[in-house]
Amino acid sequence: MNHSLWILEYGYVDRFPASNLFAAQPTLGHRRMPYCFGLVRGHGRCILVDTGFADPAIYERLTAKYGDTRWASPVDVLARVGVGADDVDTVLLTHNHFDHAGCVDAFPAAHVWIQRREVEHYVAATRRPARFEFLTRSCQADLPQQLAGRPSTLVDGVASPAPGVEVRPAHDTHTAGSQLVAVTNASDGTWVFAGDNVYSYENLEGLGGDGVLAPIAMTTGSATTWLDFADGLLESVGGDPRRVLPFHEAAVWDRFPSATWDDGLHVAEVSLAGGHVSVVPTDPGAGS
Repeated sequence: MNHSLWILEYGYVDRFPASNLFAAQPTLGHRRMPYCFGLVRGHGRCILVDTGFADPAIYERLTAKYGDTRWASPVDVLARVGVGADDVDTVLLTHNHFDHAGCVDAFPAAHVWIQRREVEHYVAATRRPARFEFLTRSCQADLPQQLAGRPSTLVDGVASPAPGVEVRPAHDTHTAGSQLVAVTNASDGTWVFAGDNVYSYENLEGLGGDGVLAPIAMTTGSATTWLDFADGLLESVGGDPRRVLPFHEAAVWDRFPSATWDDGLHVAEVSLAGGHVSVVPTDPGAGS
């Protein structure tokens, strides 16, 4: 059993502070940071890992904070690789933040999967005093209502939404109920979409490749919990960080075959199963 996997970029900010990606690292400057989601196709299934967002007000806010930015609707980005919104039958949400869950309503035919803990902790956080606003600041506010009005599954731990596809809890790391999405192919093994539990390969490989795990900076859990999580994640992929797929890492365009669209956004082709056409041009002048 094999699936095709892609990482699709729907936006980027030009000057994102590295101190927000790596804990206790205030002097690493800035970097261009992509905003991405995952696409998994195989055996008649069309699955999104996260949905991205489309909101001009947020575009303006992020541009004011982080310099030059570029954005496209995730629905339009999917169309570039031949997928329509109604083709998507499943959405797997790694967590409830606006840039990951902001376009759930754009895929009306999809069954949505998210950890129950993620939803319950968000709802509980909304009832706390205003001084706890950090816990809800980046969340998609109406997600619980959306889930209540459409086919959805609140997962308790590990589950398999499709053959060869598994969601795995990563609780009390980036968010209270984060989850990973693992896809296992007969031809090339297991790939893991990490959500925001891995921003950069340097989180796993060490700053400058020194081999020391570098905890993510933006988390509601603890650094110790993340370190144990990251160690287990690496073990699950045989110690190969390339098998972990981050959504805010520009290096994926170099580590996998990729193409650059006319607006500067990218797509990376992680794995291509039989029956699917490559979206990466063979003409060296047509992509990166």
